[in-house]
Amino acid sequence: MESKYVGVHLPAGCTVSVGDSVADLQDVGVLPIDTDSNLEITYDKINIQGSKKETVLNYVKNMAAKATTELYQIRMDVINKLTGGVMTVTPVAGDPVVGVVQSIAAGWSIGRLYLLSGQNSNGTKQTLASVKSGATVLVSGTDYVQGSDASGKWGIIMISDADAPTGTAIDVTYGYTPAASMSVQMGAPVVEITPRIVRFLKMQDGKKYQVTLYSALLDGSLKLSFPGADADKPASLPVTISGMLDPDRAEGSQLLDIVDEIGVE
Repeated sequence: MESKYVGVHLPAGCTVSVGDSVADLQDVGVLPIDTDSNLEITYDKINIQGSKKETVLNYVKNMAAKATTELYQIRMDVINKLTGGVMTVTPVAGDPVVGVVQSIAAGWSIGRLYLLSGQNSNGTKQTLASVKSGATVLVSGTDYVQGSDASGKWGIIMISDADAPTGTAIDVTYGYTPAASMSVQMGAPVVEITPRIVRFLKMQDGKKYQVTLYSALLDGSLKLSFPGADADKPASLPVTISGMLDPDRAEGSQLLDIVDEIGVE
């Protein structure tokens, strides 16, 4: 017999992502399996009474949200997005890599972006030595173009199969300059910050429970840890994220959006 109970959330963990828009949300990384992520929604309830203590009006204001979680992957460029830009994060270029060959498997599709695994530290597109279908050298702008996704990663987009049948693999030979390190600098009397979109996503039995904060920032502290050599866990970063109203959105949806596929029949 099918259960009549819905909306029961089993322990399943979640993912957290951040970005300037929904289209470019980037996963903040691994969350410890034994750490809960929590989201608290708060508001002030106002009760206006008349001279005889009769209720004239009930309403709420100052709606906000506060989320807590913990990060294992301490990527400062991603964390900087959560802070709204408190840091100056600069990739330091390493040694150039040339002659990399990456294959796009047969059965590729026209118009689809195929990302190249090697990316330039400065975010520019790779230098292509050749793009071939078998022995046929393909031409940029005629057979393919270079393109990037919302996060700025570059790859190849096939725009024609006239010289490259889709049943043939595409071999891309290219060069790029990876990052050797990340330089992070902080500190100024005043730093203007920009709220980001932050999303929490939990999957359970193929169904999602998703909460999106449309205007959120990391609370004003960063606690970087340096575990001892005999510690049981790697370094982690506890974070508290505050969501506020986004006045650019329609009233009634300025704080958050929840997509609930678990609590339906």
